[in-house]
Amino acid sequence: MKPPVMVLDDETSILELLGQYLKEEGYPCTLCTSAVEALDFLRSKEFGLLITDLRMPDIGGIEVVQRAKANDPDLAVIVVTAHLEVTNAIDALRAGADDYLLKPFNLSEISVSVERALDRRRLVMENRRYQQELESRVREATAVLERVNAELLSTKEYLENLLNSSVDAIITVGPNRTITYANRGATDMLGYSNEEFVGILPEQFFSGGGDEIRHIRRILQREKMLQNYETELKHKNGSLIPINMSISYVSGPDGAVVSTLAICKDITMQKQLERELKEMSIKDSLTGLYNQRYFYDRLESEIERANRQGHALSLLLFDIDQFKTYNDCHGHLEGDKVLRTAGQVVEESTREHVDTGFRYGGDEFTVILPEANETQAYNIAERIRSMFEAKRFDHLTVSIGLMTYKPGSSVRSFIRYADAMMYDAKRSGGNRVYVYKPEEHMHDELQDQP
Repeated sequence: MKPPVMVLDDETSILELLGQYLKEEGYPCTLCTSAVEALDFLRSKEFGLLITDLRMPDIGGIEVVQRAKANDPDLAVIVVTAHLEVTNAIDALRAGADDYLLKPFNLSEISVSVERALDRRRLVMENRRYQQELESRVREATAVLERVNAELLSTKEYLENLLNSSVDAIITVGPNRTITYANRGATDMLGYSNEEFVGILPEQFFSGGGDEIRHIRRILQREKMLQNYETELKHKNGSLIPINMSISYVSGPDGAVVSTLAICKDITMQKQLERELKEMSIKDSLTGLYNQRYFYDRLESEIERANRQGHALSLLLFDIDQFKTYNDCHGHLEGDKVLRTAGQVVEESTREHVDTGFRYGGDEFTVILPEANETQAYNIAERIRSMFEAKRFDHLTVSIGLMTYKPGSSVRSFIRYADAMMYDAKRSGGNRVYVYKPEEHMHDELQDQP
């Protein structure tokens, strides 16, 4: 759920416009024309964001920001005003505002500003130590500002300190297409010093090199802004850092593009979580092998590769002889132990990073053996059979059916023949490997043909 937003403005038209827009965006809104009333609300209820006009009839906007931040230091604040004065901007930022917007503004500016302010708030609340460091830097920046005479120079140094306080990498590229600025987040993320960044072509840092940069430029020429673009940047040590990037043009007073701004967020943890979640969705939690759903996807891929490259492909399908009786006598916990052991036997008996084992269902297992002919597959099957027998779970053994792929065969027939061999092995007493022989099943193959 999105955090509540307080909007304070003595212009009812602006107030209603902002309130309607924010509610449509899913933000619970409280609208006030009185600063006193707004401060009472802020003291009695927790808000995530305050949007306030700078000039209010009862209490000045700067004082409103100060009181609101004193009440809730984590409150995100956006100041809006119709008056462009550098001192007002500096005072508002010093008071704790996260952003400063000029009227008239468009709703897209409000949207970007709101998301940016709330993102900053979440970051601060998640990392209190970082907040303390940021406040220390702000105090240092304020001390520097008080010692300088030129307001423009003071503003520039202050903003640079804010940029360096961001954990995100912020990079600008000039008209000559070389990097003109990189903040501390960029140097920490990629391991280069600021001096090593400046004057370098950005394609040096992109995993896609010059081709990727040209692709990004084509998008920017068409849309002027690129958001949530995922790619990988090269660290100085050669590793790749997955990032989510927003890129936009920065225009000068005359409207001409003076630079390109890129903001990059490190999403290493997010990508790792995505990989872990995907792995969980295709793996059997008991045995550690892949599950049946992934088996069919993987088998189709391996059959397509075998047809395309002319490689051999074999399939094992086996189950545990007399498992139901063992499970009924010893209980499910012991039965689970047998299944886990079967999974371990598959992993120990097959080729790492080549073969893939699956729990097909219940006490049935299957193994895909890419680039393994019948002889090689038989050796692997025998290894599984003998290794499991050596575990000595009473008299439990495995019956294994082996099928080597014939070009043109369907997935269904491939599995069916391996399954038939497994049941032939069981009917013959179990604890053995049965290999599919085409000459013995000509009638079945003719039935499988369309």
